Amino acid sequence: MELIHVATPPDAVLVRAVRAGPGELLWLGAEPFAIRCEPRQATGLLKIVAVAEGEAVIAQGGNRAILREGTFAWFLSDAPFELMMSRGRRLLLRLPLSAVQQRHPGVDLRTAVTRGEEHAGERVVAGLLRQILCESSSLSERDCMAAVGVVLEAIGMCGRAPELPRARVERALADIERRLGDPALQPTDIARAQGVSRRYLDGVMTEQLGSSLAARIRRRRLERAASELSTRPDDAVSEIAARWGFRDASHFTRLFRGHFATTPAAYRRAALDGTRACAASGGRAGDAASRPRVSSAKE
Repeated sequence: MELIHVATPPDAVLVRAVRAGPGELLWLGAEPFAIRCEPRQATGLLKIVAVAEGEAVIAQGGNRAILREGTFAWFLSDAPFELMMSRGRRLLLRLPLSAVQQRHPGVDLRTAVTRGEEHAGERVVAGLLRQILCESSSLSERDCMAAVGVVLEAIGMCGRAPELPRARVERALADIERRLGDPALQPTDIARAQGVSRRYLDGVMTEQLGSSLAARIRRRRLERAASELSTRPDDAVSEIAARWGFRDASHFTRLFRGHFATTPAAYRRAALDGTRACAASGGRAGDAASRPRVSSAKE
């Protein structure tokens, strides 16, 4: 976009300004302009730019958003930014960043990102901003105050902040533990609960833990089965295997041997023998004697 002139809003491009509660609404003129801003003092504001006509480009922190009719973006007042706009109607809403963060701690506040196209909640916010922009001459100061409050509340409908890989892994592990008793549990169910693909979550899991979703689920099922083999002697091995998602007894035995380096039956015998020995000695053998001496293979 061609650089028309350099200005510092709102002085050179302002049509109307209304201070409304914690924020301020600024209707900008229709003439094209371009701004390069290097803040000299901190003001702690989140600025929201909405476009009803024409096109705008905003750049900050390595991001670059292209805004067209019905979209918006936000940027920070305390970091350098560039804002370029072609001819058209546009609105600038300034809100205290702290108020937005306190009200909506999980919202994606990455700056210079085009919003209002794919995410349903952001489309609602875009519609509100567009309506405020178009009703400039009709809104009283009281109306403007109410409008700012509505937008501040509606920001909570916007996209959530991207989760760090470790947070995704922790959620996945907690979800696996919570749903492990469901024999039908599949790795895709864990990924779907986070709204991501299994391939992506597998990659994150492997990077963080060295094992995939399927491997983690299998390991925890085998460990639960092993615990019941030693604590529920009256249950058949096949019953315990089925209870933890292993429908095929021979398949369960192969997996169990691969993980514990012994068969389920041998594991149970060792556990029971250890329990009897501990009971006969009055418990002096300690915990080590009550557990089978087995090694665990890597996943």
